[in-house]
Amino acid sequence: MRDSILASVPPPAPQAQRPGQQEQADGPLPGHPGRARPRERKTLTRADWIGAALGALARDGLRAVAVEPLAERLGATKGSFYWHFRDRNALLEAAVAQWERTSTDELIARLESIPDALERHDATVGWVAESEQDMQVFMVLLWNADHPLIGPVINRILAKRMEFSLRLRRQYGEDPEQARLSMMYAYSVLLGLQLLRRAAPHLVPEGATPQGLRDYVASLIRQAAGIQFPAAA
Repeated sequence: MRDSILASVPPPAPQAQRPGQQEQADGPLPGHPGRARPRERKTLTRADWIGAALGALARDGLRAVAVEPLAERLGATKGSFYWHFRDRNALLEAAVAQWERTSTDELIARLESIPDALERHDATVGWVAESEQDMQVFMVLLWNADHPLIGPVINRILAKRMEFSLRLRRQYGEDPEQARLSMMYAYSVLLGLQLLRRAAPHLVPEGATPQGLRDYVASLIRQAAGIQFPAAA
């Protein structure tokens, strides 16, 4: 709320702004040195809305990606939203596309830049164990694969991730059929574990540290695949 000013000086009339546009802080009001108008909250960018949408998707699922609750969480108006996106589907499409780019394309490129196969495996399992929001987004997208905007994206993501997983196993020395079977076992175990962590976290003895969860994930995958060396998901 604007600070009160002397009754003898009427407040200036508000000027029209574009939705989401930041009001510039003025200098002192005429005749009252030192009393400046407070600065408005920062302008929300397209990236702010996308980040909020991904957070809501991870926490509460697809229905949480809606204009009014996101605007309330961000402390913004719906006008700010419509400055950047034509509708809710446009935001959902942008959020899922960014997640595909950062958590699949860029992630795989970083992992494949690691020259040593064992280090690359450890980094992959570490990411699986420690990237809570990314894994929750992944689960929500899988659960809503029948959505017309999400279906094509999750199919591409699965194809890219599974192909990377197969390459990783081949580099460990598995033949093509063994690599395919162990990859499917690993994904089955991983997705089941994530469902348990969401529905009944007390049933998952993952340890109190990221390393504990990492070791637990690797152990489950080894047992499911029936192999003697770690298999990254």
